Amino acid sequence: MRVRRLVVVCAVGLIAAAGCGDDGGAGGGTGASTTTTGASSSTEASTTTTGASTSTGASTSTGTGGGNGAGYSLRFFGNGVADIDRVKIAVDAPPPDIAPGPPADVGAEDFTLELWLRGSAADNEAGAVACGDDVAWINGNIVLDRDRFNQDRKFGLSIAGGSLVFGVSGDGTGDRTICGTSDVLDGAWHHVAVARRRSDGRLWLFVDGQLEAEEDGPDGDISYPDDGVPGDFCGGPCTLSDPFLVIAAEKHDAGPAYPSFAGTIDELRLSRVLRYAGPFTPVPSPFVSDPDTVALYHFDEGAGSVAFDSSGFPGGPSDGVLSVGGTPQGPVWSSETPF
Repeated sequence: MRVRRLVVVCAVGLIAAAGCGDDGGAGGGTGASTTTTGASSSTEASTTTTGASTSTGASTSTGTGGGNGAGYSLRFFGNGVADIDRVKIAVDAPPPDIAPGPPADVGAEDFTLELWLRGSAADNEAGAVACGDDVAWINGNIVLDRDRFNQDRKFGLSIAGGSLVFGVSGDGTGDRTICGTSDVLDGAWHHVAVARRRSDGRLWLFVDGQLEAEEDGPDGDISYPDDGVPGDFCGGPCTLSDPFLVIAAEKHDAGPAYPSFAGTIDELRLSRVLRYAGPFTPVPSPFVSDPDTVALYHFDEGAGSVAFDSSGFPGGPSDGVLSVGGTPQGPVWSSETPF
């Protein structure tokens, strides 16, 4: 019998639950996370490079942390079972609330997702996938998962054969997976950015500021439907996995064909614009918030089980909850950063 675990973070009004999905997957076990938060602050002060239909931001933002402040990241171990070794960010209010989802529910407009990551080929063994009109991204080691089990309006980012893979499914408008070309599993830090234009579904994938893939994709709204009804595929409705953006894990724990990412992630920014129109030089410092930043995670808490959203976007914050467990136990706070 699966053991289901409920984590309630009253301070941010976020309820996250664990234990959904088909049994299976490689590695790990079950574990328990604690919900201990504190209060420290960090201030960002870098500039952003912007592109077509973009916004230029040079503002600063102060976030609330749960530990020792700046200079941390999150280390994941690829335990793809039992809803552990991941960060879960809610993208829809639980029923019967029919209000729009939190700001992290991107996809109704143009968007850019960007982060820094580091990993090795030995820890991420997913082979190359055939990119095209498919959902092959789900077979890579999952970095970001905003899937909907057997339903449309979804997207995700993974690493397959050592390269980044970004995929989108429209609302009845088809599927598209695009593939990067460089090896990002060389043990070095890499800046990754993917973007989508809603009007025609065009997709972009950048690694370290270089454009590695650009193709047409399915158009239309791919945000999580407000008051969406998860499919009945998780031993019951997938309510504990479907309405979340999940970091470093395949959200449904559907089995070893859908592996999770093992490595380190720092700085995740979700924007409602296309930030990069062409090749750019990533700024070697924490991301900053501007009016088009809908969610921003510095992962600088250093302790506790909440990854705070410091974007300040109206309707937020879209805080994330760490679901900790496995062997080795993950995620853990790490002092290793790309800066």
